[in-house]
Amino acid sequence: MKVLLVKLGHLGDTLLLTPTLRFLKQKFPDVRLDVMVRSGCEVVLRGNPDVTNLLPVGSPERANRSLGKELRESAAAFRVIACGGRYDYAFDLSDSDRAKFWVAASRAHVRGFNDFPPLAGWRRRLFTHFTRFEWAREHQVLRDFRTVADIIEPGAQPGPMRFEPQVDEASLRDKLPWLGDAGAFAVIHPTSRWAFKQWLPERWAAVADTLAQRGLKVVFSCGPAARETELVNGILATARARHFTTGGQISLHELGWLLGRAKLFLGVDTVAMHLAAAMQAPTVALFGPSSEWSWHPWQCRHELVLGECPCKAKREFTCDKSKPYPCMERITADAVLVAADKLLAKP
Repeated sequence: MKVLLVKLGHLGDTLLLTPTLRFLKQKFPDVRLDVMVRSGCEVVLRGNPDVTNLLPVGSPERANRSLGKELRESAAAFRVIACGGRYDYAFDLSDSDRAKFWVAASRAHVRGFNDFPPLAGWRRRLFTHFTRFEWAREHQVLRDFRTVADIIEPGAQPGPMRFEPQVDEASLRDKLPWLGDAGAFAVIHPTSRWAFKQWLPERWAAVADTLAQRGLKVVFSCGPAARETELVNGILATARARHFTTGGQISLHELGWLLGRAKLFLGVDTVAMHLAAAMQAPTVALFGPSSEWSWHPWQCRHELVLGECPCKAKREFTCDKSKPYPCMERITADAVLVAADKLLAKP
């Protein structure tokens, strides 16, 4: 049995694919499961025993792409796809012309696509089977899962996400010396690639100070970009208590390891929030403009804190994207702490 999945998205999109991978491996234990993702996103699936071959092609960020690298990656992917005969199944989970090309190149006996909204013309002729899952008001995990499962086993249900941290613990403890006597700790990830999804730094500082008063060490995580580390450093400077930071110096796998040991995670709609869900960290997720019905933490204990957003229903956003949207500003520190208390009150 050979199956190809093409998912050309970002890190979080790749992580949300893992319940579908688990379903396929359980359905076909001896499957050769090849997964094509954007270059850089393969890190999410490293160590995942459900995957046979990872095929990275082209970074999701245009600034990180080069023609030479893309040609080399595409040639390597084509060699894998062409090896060992036709695929039994191939699925376009990206709704992009590039993904459709790779599905066609697989020559799979069954080439599947979710026909919502309907395809037309030459694109439709590339596929043999269609599902029609109206995903607009559903979780993104289900968008991928139903595309695959409704063709292979209608009625099947997805499980939780899966992430297998590949970590040298000694090296991580060298980076984060406070881990040696951490005790119970919470992880806060306040940054996003999109400034409008972020919350106000002074409110994160207030939440962190209150959690510290309640006996938790607080660790701020962020990516390596200067704007992210500067934001976290600003929060630390505002806070009254002493808190800790990863300083943007740990990998995604190291962050996953940390989240797997955290008593609580708090953050906005980012890959870190989805990673916390995959590691089953109790999660407080702050949502303003993002569609919480599509992106909420998947199958883990969580509390949503929503900022009222009148633009969300129509998906017509007119606010300044260079700073937190007014809907994020409507979220109070007290509301976040109430959500945290609900999770901390449960063993």
